[in-house]
Amino acid sequence: MSARPASRTLGDLVDEMATVTPTAEAVVFRDERLDYAALKGRVDGFARALLAAGIRHGDRVAVLVTNRTEWIVVALAAAKIGAIVAAISTFSTPRELAWMLKHSGAVALVTLASFRGREFLDALRGLCPELDGSARGALSAARLPALRSVVALDGASSAGVFSLPEFLAQGASVDAATLSAAQRAVAASDICYILYTSGSTAAPKGVTLAHGPLVANGFDIGERQDLRATDRLWLAVPLFWSFGSANALPAIMTHGGCIVLQESFEAGEAPGADRARTLQRLLRYGQNGAGSAGARGSSQASAGWDADRAHHRSAGRYRDDH
Repeated sequence: MSARPASRTLGDLVDEMATVTPTAEAVVFRDERLDYAALKGRVDGFARALLAAGIRHGDRVAVLVTNRTEWIVVALAAAKIGAIVAAISTFSTPRELAWMLKHSGAVALVTLASFRGREFLDALRGLCPELDGSARGALSAARLPALRSVVALDGASSAGVFSLPEFLAQGASVDAATLSAAQRAVAASDICYILYTSGSTAAPKGVTLAHGPLVANGFDIGERQDLRATDRLWLAVPLFWSFGSANALPAIMTHGGCIVLQESFEAGEAPGADRARTLQRLLRYGQNGAGSAGARGSSQASAGWDADRAHHRSAGRYRDDH
């Protein structure tokens, strides 16, 4: 068994892991690797930028992003200052996007400009024609009256839209004491996520999750999975669903392990995947991956993971209850 983290909020968990295991890898995405100290640095930098933008405890920050390092950074940064992440599916239609932004009361939207033919900024401009005439951070839109700031993670800034470097630069005006005070005001009972159902038969429904239960449940999931600090968890399931952000992410983080992100499932792109070995394990343990977890992952493994254990991490052993 692993030692249960002392932290009861996501922001504190980031700090705890960065103190206990600063040089252990926390996140891998393509060629980008962050250890826990670097992850904390990125989270703190984005948290300062959120505070500089006027975002405070209880405000909603919508995140419309694929499985990238930035999803984790933005979510943990918002959680650190007591803001609430409204996780929006990249499969959303413009109608669904409008509904979730209005329902959540998001004051900020962090988004990709586009992904796989879906033009998110174009859809937003269709919902908020006022965007092109607005100063960045000062949007006033009739259909989305709460929304003030829009940040595009990819590309240059444009009318009404911050680029990521421009948004982060604002954080220089916020000192460490201000960030620390905001973090201390966050309680375990505070809401950290609003996760939306798929909305396939009706409007998406928002489910709220609080810091304390999320951290505790994540640790318990990891214990049932026998996770350890040397493990790597390959995640192709979207972070905007509970499987990713409420189950897999806190499970591996509370154990000091590393999450390996893939934007969308492509078996041939699986980090370090050895398809022959994975097939052997499928035959040995059964197609549902419910048998023994196999060999323990090594931090020295190719691309940072072990295919035997990663198969079981991605083959349904986490419960998707979104």
